[in-house]
Formats: sequence, structure tokens, C-alpha cells
Amino acid sequence: MPAAAQRPPQSSDEKLVVTTVAIFLVAALIVAVGGYQYLQHWQQEQDQSRAERQTYQRYNDYLKSTQDAAAKSPEKEAPVEAATAPAQPTMAERLMTHSAVTPGPGFNSAGVQQTGVTIIDAMDLAQATAKPRNP
Repeated sequence: MPAAAQRPPQSSDEKLVVTTVAIFLVAALIVAVGGYQYLQHWQQEQDQSRAERQTYQRYNDYLKSTQDAAAKSPEKEAPVEAATAPAQPTMAERLMTHSAVTPGPGFNSAGVQQTGVTIIDAMDLAQATAKPRNP
């Protein structure tokens, strides 16, 4: 048994190799999970950016089409309307002649005049159909 007592312990070298492999595998797993999370985040940002660009493009197309339609409509349809029917007042004229309207700083903003005309029409209709009160 003296030969067995002289052997150097090999278990410490094996433990070092196993520990090194385990550390490497854990580090590789951490890097892989981190990389996957980063790619998911990057893809999500790209999708959001693409959706925003499409929304802006649709909005710009809408603006262009309404401006083109507005530019073409009054010139071509004005002579036909003048010959067939008396000229109707514009929305701004209708609003300015109504007693309940006071123009403010946003009077010429998009949609304000149309909304105002809708409101005064509703007010006039409500007043016309209201039942008189008996005091």
C-alpha cells in the first residue's frame, strides 16, 4: 500500500475543470438570454417605428387628397351652382350672422367653423321645437 499512498490527488484538477465548464455554461446562458431580450426589444422598437411612419404617411396622403379636392372643387362646380341655385353663405358667414357666435382666436382652425355651424343648427332646431312654458 505504500504505492497508493504516494499517488497525488487528481480530484482537485477534476473539480477545477468541472467548475470552469459550469461557469462557462452559466455565462453563455446569461449572454444568450440577454441577447434574446435585446433582439426582442429592438424588434419591438422597429415595429413601432414602422407603424408610426405608416400612420404619418396615411395622414399626409389624406391631407394631400383633401387639398387637391378642395383646389379642384370650387373652380369647376362654382359656375354650375351659380346657374342652378342661388349662392349659399359660407360657414363663416353663417356663423358671423348668428347672434350666439363670437369669433375667437381659433375661428379659422380646421373643423371649428363646421362644428360651429352644427352647433347653431342644433340650437335653432331646439328652440324651434321647444314647447312654450306656462308660468
